[in-house]
Amino acid sequence: MWLLPPLLLLLIPGSSDLSAVIMGPGEASGPERGSLTVQCRYDPGWEPYLKYWCQGAEFRNCRILVGTTGSEQEVKEDRVSIRDNQTSRMFTVTMENLTREDADTYWCGIERIGADPNVQVKVAVGPGSSAVITGPGEARGPEQGSLTVQCRYVPGWEKHVKYWCRGSDFSICRILVRTAGSEQEVKRNRLSIRDNQTSRVFTMTMEKLRREDADTYWCMIERVGSDHGVPVKVTVGPATTVLTTIPTTFTVPVTTEVPTSSPTVSSLHPEGRALLSSVHFLLLVFLKLPVFLSMLGAVLWVNRPQGGSEGGGPPRSENQ
Repeated sequence: MWLLPPLLLLLIPGSSDLSAVIMGPGEASGPERGSLTVQCRYDPGWEPYLKYWCQGAEFRNCRILVGTTGSEQEVKEDRVSIRDNQTSRMFTVTMENLTREDADTYWCGIERIGADPNVQVKVAVGPGSSAVITGPGEARGPEQGSLTVQCRYVPGWEKHVKYWCRGSDFSICRILVRTAGSEQEVKRNRLSIRDNQTSRVFTMTMEKLRREDADTYWCMIERVGSDHGVPVKVTVGPATTVLTTIPTTFTVPVTTEVPTSSPTVSSLHPEGRALLSSVHFLLLVFLKLPVFLSMLGAVLWVNRPQGGSEGGGPPRSENQ
């Protein structure tokens, strides 16, 4: 932050009128243990310059808390983060887990050789306009899955319209779905919103998530003047893998052979052999045995001794 000769100052973009280089909200407030977001805009030509957020009553002696690296990558230091959107020429500062001691004077600044362009922002912690609505800050869901975000608000705002919008800048964010001022659920495409006015919480649900759904969204309450809102960073992760066990049926080929001879007992299954043995035993007892006994009786009867041939009759002559 050095002073340069007037000729050199004229060569730097916007140096002729530093107040027009950067613009901010002037004031911001957030609830204790909650968060607040400050967005500062800048003129064309300052995109690659470093932006920072510093604390102190006087700008020349303020303490830098966090600064960008000249790119659009988010930088986080402790409870404070900063991100520069060079396309829309706006950088966003977020302070989380606010404490009463965080209430102070802060500055949005752009670093350069010479006097840095800056704008003052007075931060208050406690009940205030930003404390009207609070949200989770971040939400995450799997690809092809869904996520739910709940935002709470203080008494007195039950009948106001609530809505869910998308974009890094809440003042120009695109409204995706909104309530009708009642508790009836409203659904639009893959999004739905419902306001529970008894518990003073409205719920947004995003279904069939896609990678391109990852962005900054806002829980908002509509009113005359500047709407109340709180940012929610949505990220979409890999799809959840579900392992499903599918029963597998194995088919065992069966070869049928035509027997060349009558099957023997030894070649059959044990149960078949047992059955054949039982049948054979029954045949032996009830059929074969009686037949055998009958045949034996017949043979004995035919070969029985004759009564006249045992010396009782006269002998026959050979000449007869």
